[in-house]
Amino acid sequence: MTSMLAAELLKVRKRWMPYVLLLVMAAGAAVQIWLLGYVSWRESEVEFQQSALRAFALPWSLSALLDAGQFWGAILVGILTASTVATEHGWGTVRQALIRGQTRNQYLAIKLLGSALIAAVSLLLAFGIGVCLSVIATAVADRPISLDVAGGPSALDILLMILRAGYGILPYGLLAFCLATVGRSTTVGVAGILLFMFGEAILLGVLGGIGGVAADARAFSMGHNVSALLAANRIGLGDYNSMAPRPNPLTSDLPDPAVAALVLALYCLAFLAIAFVTFRRRDIRG
Repeated sequence: MTSMLAAELLKVRKRWMPYVLLLVMAAGAAVQIWLLGYVSWRESEVEFQQSALRAFALPWSLSALLDAGQFWGAILVGILTASTVATEHGWGTVRQALIRGQTRNQYLAIKLLGSALIAAVSLLLAFGIGVCLSVIATAVADRPISLDVAGGPSALDILLMILRAGYGILPYGLLAFCLATVGRSTTVGVAGILLFMFGEAILLGVLGGIGGVAADARAFSMGHNVSALLAANRIGLGDYNSMAPRPNPLTSDLPDPAVAALVLALYCLAFLAIAFVTFRRRDIRG
């Protein structure tokens, strides 16, 4: 398994897509810090300056970066995963891989694990770039660079914040994995994750506006439960500018984070089961 994983990582690293996605994520972090943050803070009216300040100044920028990173990172991870899984179907090399001794479960698991490792490294690099830019922007704004603020996070809190955001990306990546496996097409995986992400955001907004039972139904959606995890990442009570096209998550209108994590785990298991069962039963031609 180790040698197969190493070979898969080598194949992924030699493709151009992971590097393009990393550049896109790094550019997104720069937009979050400088455009939505520093520039808006300098040019906004007084009543809007606080939310702009929290978008770029430490430690509040950590929440803003992870919020935006979860939404757009989920899309980019979905694109990478769909491409990695479906490309060999397009090349017609899946059968050759299987007849060399890999079981179907091993083949699919290696594909998934390789994509997950590459995605995790890329997301952490992009987050690190965002934090560095936040330090620079905070210094340029002549603000103290410190975690010692009201409700400020400890080092352990920051680690938990990163894990929550990463966990919020996982079900969307597995959805793209499932769609690409079932459809044997990168297009199906990419289009599916894009339609789902933006369609879900619109639907949740509509259900919340209706209220009552419709609003309660959001508790069964992935997006609402992801927002519950991200709400636990908030530092203080103030809002912040974010690239994610959704309201800042508020704990008062969201499920308990532990319950949300369980709901998301069920989604992940369902997507994995569908992908593996479908792949095991499929007739694969050369």
